[in-house]
Amino acid sequence: MSRLKIGIFAYNFEHKKTQEGILRLFLEGYKIDCILAQDKLQLNIPESKIRITPKDISYTHPNKIAKRLNIPYHVLLHDSQKCEEIIKDYKLDIGIILGARILKKNIINTFKIGVINLHPGMLPENRGLDNIKWAIIKNFKQGATAHLISEEIDKGKLIIQEEVNVFEDDSLLDLHLRVQSKELDLLVKALEILESGKRDFKELSYGNYFKALPHDVEMGLLKKFDKYKKK
Repeated sequence: MSRLKIGIFAYNFEHKKTQEGILRLFLEGYKIDCILAQDKLQLNIPESKIRITPKDISYTHPNKIAKRLNIPYHVLLHDSQKCEEIIKDYKLDIGIILGARILKKNIINTFKIGVINLHPGMLPENRGLDNIKWAIIKNFKQGATAHLISEEIDKGKLIIQEEVNVFEDDSLLDLHLRVQSKELDLLVKALEILESGKRDFKELSYGNYFKALPHDVEMGLLKKFDKYKKK
């Protein structure tokens, strides 16, 4: 079985998914050929009133992790010519998004196989933002998807997806952490599938694209969540 040459898209600051994804790959025996880290960008995305993520949790800077694991670390803009050149220099087969914004076609196509994204929802019905919350509002199943991306948001080719359990005593935080854990499980499974040589993946259809949950809709989320858990 040939080894895939892997590049990681990461944030150049302390970040849960970036840290846990890098360490999970290391512990599963995958060699990361380089990390492509981008500085924080100011985004104009409305903040939710109801929080589902933990607060005030410390993580290790990915550059420190890279030094410990002897992984080449490059700070750059993910859509820059420099990024494209580095992908070519390392002759990377696969990119893995552990922290990135929307990537342009020229970056995606520079990889031999493509770029894996881990999405916290069941594609294609639950694309976009606030996927766990929208799944509750729309009575969708909770789960995660690993797919090879295209230029369009949360589209491309489906590698694998799986549902997660929902329990009656769950909080929104429980559900958030369970979905994140499932994303990392699917990352490993997706790499195993790609290592097997499979490439004939199903194209994801358009499905539903959701923006950030509006505040007026969010106000009824907790009541909706109580009913959702009982189904």
